[in-house]
Amino acid sequence: MSTMESASAKKLPACTNLPVLRRNDKQTQASNDVKFLQKQLNLYRSKDINIDGFFGKKTEDAVKDFQANSGDYSGAIDGIVGPRTWNALGICNL
Repeated sequence: MSTMESASAKKLPACTNLPVLRRNDKQTQASNDVKFLQKQLNLYRSKDINIDGFFGKKTEDAVKDFQANSGDYSGAIDGIVGPRTWNALGICNL
């Protein structure tokens, strides 16, 4: 790892500072956190999911697919985006 890569990795937030996201979690309007998640999931999938800010079945299925197929993920395949999923997506540091 180069010095630049090492320095940029240190700038990532702690995973515990990010929201835990799950399907239909009392969501009445589009969420920017969910939109961000959907964009990140689209980077890992060949099939795009809509970036609408709602954590419905398709987003949950995409999370489960990512959890099942990511070599960087070591938690339960539950469709819930918590610290381990954010970390595997490269968004934060555990």
